[in-house]
Amino acid sequence: MDIQLISKTPDFLKVIWLAARTCKSSKTPQELWRDEPALEEMERIADGIIRSGHTSVLEHCYVTYAVAGVSRSLLAQYTRHRIGISISVQSQRSVSERSDKNGGLYEAVVPHTIESSPEAKQIFLDQLKSIQQCYDRLSELNISKEDARFILPNAAATNFVTTLNLRSLLDVYDKRVRTPGAQWEIKEMIGRFAELAYDEEPWLKRYFISEE
Repeated sequence: MDIQLISKTPDFLKVIWLAARTCKSSKTPQELWRDEPALEEMERIADGIIRSGHTSVLEHCYVTYAVAGVSRSLLAQYTRHRIGISISVQSQRSVSERSDKNGGLYEAVVPHTIESSPEAKQIFLDQLKSIQQCYDRLSELNISKEDARFILPNAAATNFVTTLNLRSLLDVYDKRVRTPGAQWEIKEMIGRFAELAYDEEPWLKRYFISEE
């Protein structure tokens, strides 16, 4: 799994402060934007918003991530979170998984429990190789990529670009990291999303501390 934060709202606190103040000020947003509020004031307002649960103003802040080497199983889970989240995914209709295109075996994610058991790992890898052979044979029969892909497993790796607003990031973190029993791969990805966000906006870290 490789994740990079590639773009974000430049100043979360100032944007949150602006949106919150606009709701209760006689000044225009343009006038407010020219103000220079103290860091402590902006953090106080942001904290009150997050803790109250009235978080619509957080939607004005966004983060965009480049994600590589995650499974289609993770993708199926992640795309259930649709509000405030955008995603552009590598297409199996367009990208061939033939062995002469992918170096011999399509990329796949191996679960930790399987990786830690030599016998289980061998069974898993043998099946991946068998699927690769089937995919190649279908391709040789001039079966299109969009139909040949039906043989590929949930383990098949994929890449995507995703953008979340801050409200949605907090929500998906709560559901996929804090929730007991969250699946390990998506938990790892969302946890990394949070780390990269608060590396850029350190004041956010307190809201992403797992309760485990």
